[in-house]
Amino acid sequence: MTDYKPLTPKFRSDILDSINSQVSELNACQENAFVLAQKVGLSALQNLIKALPDGHPMPVKEGDK
Repeated sequence: MTDYKPLTPKFRSDILDSINSQVSELNACQENAFVLAQKVGLSALQNLIKALPDGHPMPVKEGDK
């Protein structure tokens, strides 16, 4: 089931930390088209999360809380 949680500064920070962690893992890989595509996608996601206003409802699955 999907619930919605407001985007607070701490929640935003947790999301951005998770994205940065994924980018760090990808940096350890050999650069190829798949790695670069994932990095581009994560960069776009990071920009989107930074642009959302505080209080924006974010979908969260039961295991992600």
